Order: sequence, then structure tokens, then C-alpha cells
Amino acid sequence: MPDLRPSSVASRCRRRWLFAGCVFDEANWILLVDGRGVAIETKPLELLRALLLRGGELVSKDELLDQIWPDVTVVEASLTTAVHKLRSALGDEQRDSHIIQTVPKIGYRIGVPIEVGECASAVAAPAPAQALTFAEARVRHVWQTPLVAALSVAMVIAALIVGPMQREAAANDRVFTQRDAANALRRLDVGAIEQLLAAGWNPNRPFDDQDNGALTMVLNRCEWDRGHDQEQMVLMVRTLVDGGARLDHRNAWGDTPYSIAKAVRYCGPNHPVTQSIREMCYAGYKPLGDRCLASYELQRQAG
Repeated sequence: MPDLRPSSVASRCRRRWLFAGCVFDEANWILLVDGRGVAIETKPLELLRALLLRGGELVSKDELLDQIWPDVTVVEASLTTAVHKLRSALGDEQRDSHIIQTVPKIGYRIGVPIEVGECASAVAAPAPAQALTFAEARVRHVWQTPLVAALSVAMVIAALIVGPMQREAAANDRVFTQRDAANALRRLDVGAIEQLLAAGWNPNRPFDDQDNGALTMVLNRCEWDRGHDQEQMVLMVRTLVDGGARLDHRNAWGDTPYSIAKAVRYCGPNHPVTQSIREMCYAGYKPLGDRCLASYELQRQAG
């Protein structure tokens, strides 16, 4: 069975970010809040990393969208969703001083002090001095003192990392398959799909020899279940797009999610999911426009 867990852990830097009682272990891709590991999807965690790398500076929405979804055209609402999920994981709404600060119409930044240290097992060469923030330089100076470094590493690992990492590892030991994904998509089980996305599942991976991806699997429900929950279907499609599903992906027949959705045989042009997909294609961030049309529709336009 294919392993759908993230495979890029080894390529990550070995920084450990500490802020407002939270720890982001970049190497192990783990977030701890008040000493406990929290479940969080990949995109919100990538958002956190992007903000931490800027050390409290303002990061524009365009920059974040380009960094977090580099090869996918998504609506700006995808970023808003990722921010909401990150704030929920951090318990930000219950804090007197918010960790994630919003600058209306511009972007986001970290609004609390940040400290950065390298894991004890790090073997990568240190970053150039000019690239370090003041907080990084100060923390690394402290960690480089032998006695303090040894005690600090032992205390941090014992109190914050070992136990939660063990629990997190146990939770992530499950290997998800395409069958798990297909079953969740047929049920419109958004929670299960969010878990798969957090584990690194690719929603564009084909389910059959006709190159049909996750979005097509969802839209197929319009054909065989006319009484389906329309709002739940819209939520599922939005979740998949936020997770990287491509609206301009064409199957072996040249169909896109939009061409399938608007077909009378499936959802039809007036279905909320069809209207939602059209909005994302033509009015979203960096809109795809006619790239959302099927190949045969483009051929008709050209003719």
C-alpha cells in the first residue's frame, strides 16, 4: 500500500522556533502548544513557518499565496482558511496578545517575540551571520555555551518534545491509501479528508486509469445521489482546493472539474458547487479563466 505520509522531513532545516509558549520543530514538522502536540494540516503549518522566517515582519497576502501554493492557483479564501486553522491550533483567540496579527487588506505577521535555536542533532552548516535576526543571534549565542546548551537541550527535549513527539508519531504511523481517500470523498467526510491532507496526501493523484482526481470523485456524487448535501459538497470542494487540488486538471477525456460540474448529467449549471468552482476559476486569486474549460470546449472556441 502506498505511504501517503510526508516524505520531505529529512530535507527540512533543523530549527526549533519558540514563541508565546509554543514550539515549532521544523525538522520533525511538529507544533507544540503549552507542551502538547497539536494536530494541524500541512498548509497552516507552512503558513506558520513562512511567518516565522520573517521574524515578525509583515508578509503580504500575495507573498504567502505564492510561497504556500507555489504551483496551484487558489482563491484568496484559501489563505484566510489556513490562517483560521492556524489560529485555532495555537488557541490564538483566547490569548490577550494574538500570535498572528492581521494587517487589513495587506497581510499577516507574528506579533509576539520569537526565539530560534537549532536542534542538537543538526549537522547543516549555520546560516550566514547577516541572515540571522537579532533573536536568532541571541539564542544561538546562548545555545553555543556548552553547559547551558547541554542543560537547555535536555530540558526542552524532556519537557516539550519527547512525550508529544511519541504521541504524534503514534498518530502519524497510520498509512493512508487511495481507498481511504475514495471512501471519505464518497461520504463527503471533510474531517477525514483534512486528516489525509495533513498526512501529505495528494488530491491530484489519479483514482483510475482515466486520470480522475479527488475533485472528479466528489462531483460524481451528483450523478448517483440526487439527494446529496449540496452545502457539504461545496465545503468538500473548497477543502480540496485549499489542499492543492487543481481546478485546471484534465482527465483522459479532456474534462475539468468545472466541465463535469456544469454538465446536466452531473451537477448542472445551477448547482452551488458549479457556481463555486466557476467563481474560483474566474474571480479568484490569479484566476485561471478559460483554463478551467475542457479541452474540447477550448477547441470549439478556437474554431
